[in-house]
Amino acid sequence: MDKKFTILGVICIVAAILLGIQSYQQTQKALQDQKDHPELYAAAKSASTAAKASTTATASAPSASSGTAATGNTSASTSPTMGAVIANGLVATLTPAAPPDASTNFPTRELTNDYIDVTLTEDGGAIKTVTLKKFPANIGSKDPLVFNAYAPRPALTLSVPDPARLNDPLATYWSWTTKAVVATGSVGVPPVPLLGQCKLDASLTTNTSVTFRGMAPGGLEFIRTYTLSSGDEDPYVIHHTTTIVNHSGDAVPVLRLFVNAGMPPAPLPQTSSISLYYLDFTYFNGESANYVLASEFMATKPSLFGLIAARPKQKDYVYATRPSPDLHWVSVKDTFFAAVLTPKGILGSGFYVRGVEFPNNGTLATTVSGDMEFNLGLVPPGTEKKLDLDYYVGPKEYMRLDHLGDSKDLIMQFGIFGGFSKILLVALIAIHNLIAPLSPAWGWGWTIIAFTIIIKGVTWPLTAIQARSAKRMQQLSAPMKALKEKYKDNPQKYQTEVMELYKKNKINPVAGCLPMLIIFPIFLAFISVMRTSSEMRFQPFFWIHDLSAPDTLVHIGSFAVNLLPLLMSSTSVIQMHMMPAPSADPGAQRMMKFMPLLMLGIFYNMPAGMLLYYTCLNLFTILQQYLVNRRKDGPAGPLAAATAISSKAKRR
Repeated sequence: MDKKFTILGVICIVAAILLGIQSYQQTQKALQDQKDHPELYAAAKSASTAAKASTTATASAPSASSGTAATGNTSASTSPTMGAVIANGLVATLTPAAPPDASTNFPTRELTNDYIDVTLTEDGGAIKTVTLKKFPANIGSKDPLVFNAYAPRPALTLSVPDPARLNDPLATYWSWTTKAVVATGSVGVPPVPLLGQCKLDASLTTNTSVTFRGMAPGGLEFIRTYTLSSGDEDPYVIHHTTTIVNHSGDAVPVLRLFVNAGMPPAPLPQTSSISLYYLDFTYFNGESANYVLASEFMATKPSLFGLIAARPKQKDYVYATRPSPDLHWVSVKDTFFAAVLTPKGILGSGFYVRGVEFPNNGTLATTVSGDMEFNLGLVPPGTEKKLDLDYYVGPKEYMRLDHLGDSKDLIMQFGIFGGFSKILLVALIAIHNLIAPLSPAWGWGWTIIAFTIIIKGVTWPLTAIQARSAKRMQQLSAPMKALKEKYKDNPQKYQTEVMELYKKNKINPVAGCLPMLIIFPIFLAFISVMRTSSEMRFQPFFWIHDLSAPDTLVHIGSFAVNLLPLLMSSTSVIQMHMMPAPSADPGAQRMMKFMPLLMLGIFYNMPAGMLLYYTCLNLFTILQQYLVNRRKDGPAGPLAAATAISSKAKRR
């Protein structure tokens, strides 16, 4: 089999493997964890049962997952003491306030700028919702996207371990170290809200800042202030300070305080299942970002015509406590937007994550919510302690997140080709800035085409060499067949003679692989950029409604008819037929003819922007191949070379 086609086939196979390798690794890890720790799964199931039995649902809030913490408990609300409770070697602090009545209508207050509307509530003195004014909730909708809508609790709610669970033998949590996953019980999770109603402090409230005051049982006052960013700061950042004032006569330990990071919207019903890969809770420990996927809290249906079996929900919640505080920030995010909670002057000591279910357009949608845990130490009597946080709620734009610092660009989740993705996105933004004034509505579509032209211009010399080499190798098929027959018992001699034939005819056998060194990484980087960059969201182009999603024209039953994958495969077939077939190996030829069909299956539900790039690249390659095929080569090389080799063989 010709080496060039062998290498090309291997590259295509590697591409398919890379696209599925992360999902495969996660599946294998889950299976191995279940094998190594069977008690974990059994314990989690028992904990789920206990949680369901003890949970009290509120009529005003949408239903949450089975791992949702109980919002109230008699022992929690009537406990007269405040202080440290020792359980399993961990310290739980602060008695939570009595849960509010389900019919309570908490007053709200608004903070607004040109980019966000922040609705603050007296329910714990926290953020009820954040409205992103520049981003519609759906295609063609005038309603803006709302973060934390339908969440079981407001964002930045303060919570503490549930006293009722500290001695519950069925209460377990999921945790992990760098080596293994373990289950441990009786640590008071899921946590419950610490504060009840926090009153607005009108004397400290302005147009850009709101302050609430609330009391916890035992003499601690919580002063919670929210301020919008100003000046050159990012307009999506909300500054927050919680000041804890000890009015009691005793020192109070505040060692396990949870701060909620909010909840992203659930994926839209028409969104591809690929979006679940980006719906998660992210935490950064100063070296790397890691993810707790929302899919871990979801049950899955059978797929791939029933070949992939249904899977029950793996977890109700995840709680991880770190050996020492090391969390720089945490985030809850979906495909295009993120809420990022960043403490200032302190590191987080753990986190709690759960799935949240709620009705959405007639279906039960699932998203994810998470809390960051802090150990604030002792608050002596008559003193105060502050917790300063920055809370970003906005689009996943690489330049914006990179400017926030502390590796927050990892929220983009570009993957192993992150370097290429960043360069690609910066280049696309620069081109779009030039094109957008000329075509505001279709600017991003033209940007992708312009970028494709640039890439083709850069790779044109390499692909020209590839095309000429393929044409010359086709002319050498007869002499090569003769050589193969002549030296069928001497493979080494055959390879030597073939290389000499290549040399005499100025053919580089690896020329076909050179353009792939540029095109292939860009191709994979394009996939990441289209999936996770908010710039492409809901951007139209001709019949395409959204460049970040498949270009579905109609549905036949449940099957989506996407036009661009068909165009991509068709242009690939045309390109394949126009290229010379130098190899006499029928297996290699069959593999190359089968490749467009394989790509159609792999990329059928890929974002339209990526398929637009690949289809345009195919069209430009067809044009180039047409020009090469029309060009006449110089003096007959193959016959001269074959004659020289035959004469040389006779002399020997």
